Amino acid sequence: MAYKKPERRSLGHHLGAAPHMTAAQFRRDHWTISTRCPRCHLDCWVDLDVVIRLSGGEVKLWNRQARCRRYGCPGRMVFLCTPPGEAAGAFWPLHDPEGRSG
Repeated sequence: MAYKKPERRSLGHHLGAAPHMTAAQFRRDHWTISTRCPRCHLDCWVDLDVVIRLSGGEVKLWNRQARCRRYGCPGRMVFLCTPPGEAAGAFWPLHDPEGRSG
């Protein structure tokens, strides 16, 4: 089977591989990562260079949350992704669907 550049792979391929990808792999393949607080609706871009510098390249963002960056908001931000080659601004959650874990 021939090699396909990440931006030429299907959306199904990307979303199926996302649970197993590390921050270093997201950066290597040029994924766009953001966060959203479901409580106050704050959206933030994620700089993968900073994530790798602080937590290491092997950290996985699947099913992870971060403290909301808005002052005074007690919410927890969820990670969202746009695979390479997909429409800018279309984000898919980096977590299992409701009622499913693992």
